[in-house]
Amino acid sequence: MAPTSPYRTSSDLVLEVLKRTNVLAVGQAVDPDDFALVNDSLESIYRKLAGLEIVYVGDRDNIPAAWFSDLADIVAGESASNLGISGQDMIDLVVKGLGGLGGVDVGAGAAAKSLKIMCRGRPTYETFRMQCF
Repeated sequence: MAPTSPYRTSSDLVLEVLKRTNVLAVGQAVDPDDFALVNDSLESIYRKLAGLEIVYVGDRDNIPAAWFSDLADIVAGESASNLGISGQDMIDLVVKGLGGLGGVDVGAGAAAKSLKIMCRGRPTYETFRMQCF
């Protein structure tokens, strides 16, 4: 989808992750193995984000554009070791994303905190249970 669209796709997200991890250079063709490696991990990352109550991504192909940059940071950090990134570069990606390394708790990374703030106070549309006496 276009970068100005209110929604982005999972393919856009994977390409952005490959750029942020310097696996994909400008003008370079996408390696299908690298694309598949990141794309296959998206579902588990989305479930982890939902389990940590950071954000719930309901549709992989309709990701709100406001979440896109933070999700790219989180997926880059979670996929860094699989893409062959190690050392301080990997620690920087993880801390910028979800957290969990370098003294930063899981869910306390910069992108995770940003997503929590964006989604704070939104209606859940859950049924409200009450008891009348």
